[in-house]
Amino acid sequence: MSRTPEQVAADDTLTAAIEQTLAAYSDGQPYVLTEYVVVTAQHSFADDGDSLTAIGCLSRDSDVPLHRMLGLVEYASTRLRKRATDDEPC
Repeated sequence: MSRTPEQVAADDTLTAAIEQTLAAYSDGQPYVLTEYVVVTAQHSFADDGDSLTAIGCLSRDSDVPLHRMLGLVEYASTRLRKRATDDEPC
């Protein structure tokens, strides 16, 4: 899928922000960001006032294959469930 210049710039900005956040929270161990999936929750209102909720997924350069996105999300979900059952903070 061809991306617009605005989409390319937004993807570059998102990748830089994720890399900066990872560096800020890292223990000093060097890692290279290879792929990511960002899960978003969005809220809006219809013209009639009804509340609308949407869930979205963003991936690196909008180019991570679906099976890889599912794998990343499922693995993260499994880890979060483990944390929850161990009563660890997320």
